[in-house]
Amino acid sequence: MSVIHLCQPDTSKSCAACCGIYNYADNTRKSLTQRLVFRSRLFQKVKDGEITLEQYRDVLRHKENSKRIFKTIYSCEFVGFLDQTRRKIGCMLHPIQNNGVDLREISFYGRDICEGHFCPSYEKLTEAEAKIVISVIPDWYLYGIVITDIDFVKSFFKIVQDALGESISADAIESNHRLTSILSKYFALKTSWPFRDTGKPRFGKYFFVGEEYDVDRIDYAALGVDLHKYDSIFLSLSSAFSTKDEVNRAGLILDDIIERFCSEYR
Repeated sequence: MSVIHLCQPDTSKSCAACCGIYNYADNTRKSLTQRLVFRSRLFQKVKDGEITLEQYRDVLRHKENSKRIFKTIYSCEFVGFLDQTRRKIGCMLHPIQNNGVDLREISFYGRDICEGHFCPSYEKLTEAEAKIVISVIPDWYLYGIVITDIDFVKSFFKIVQDALGESISADAIESNHRLTSILSKYFALKTSWPFRDTGKPRFGKYFFVGEEYDVDRIDYAALGVDLHKYDSIFLSLSSAFSTKDEVNRAGLILDDIIERFCSEYR
């Protein structure tokens, strides 16, 4: 279990995945950045008394494309950038952002749910795993995608720990820039994976159809290969393979990263 505050772990990044920011159909870095910049500027007008919160909402209803991947998950309109450098995102209704005044009651879920909610990563990730992700990833967009994908994080560390025969030390990684660089390459696969499935709405291993969702499966038998040792990682990367060669090439990408990590760690 992680005792670290995963939502706002440091001054360089934060996560608002539970607020639904990745649930928009267009959830690229560029699109989300533009969305959050506009909201932050608009919300400043609320703080300056130029418009009301209801007017803020009205503007966003007409301005934003609210099409979502999974209709059942609400995407909160009050997430924005919390600093001038646009490095931290979060709730603009939070009392810290409003001179101690808590405005969260007007949000979809209300103050109590927003304040008391902790994502599964708090429970499932170890403190070392959480510390490593936090120390390696420098920006909000990738951090939110990785820290909330428990399988993606834990699968990697299980593989390397089994290979090394010992637990991975967060301090050892933080003090070694080569290890940090190798892990950065692994985490970055979340946005650069060449075998990503673009044929249906996906978020990690889950795919969505309207108000229904399911865990995807890779039909290795149809491709003429056995269940792959990296299956859980492939699924977290929303993989779709057309040929046996693609599976093999995907495996080689992960082999290279894992072998280099283990070699450097030794």
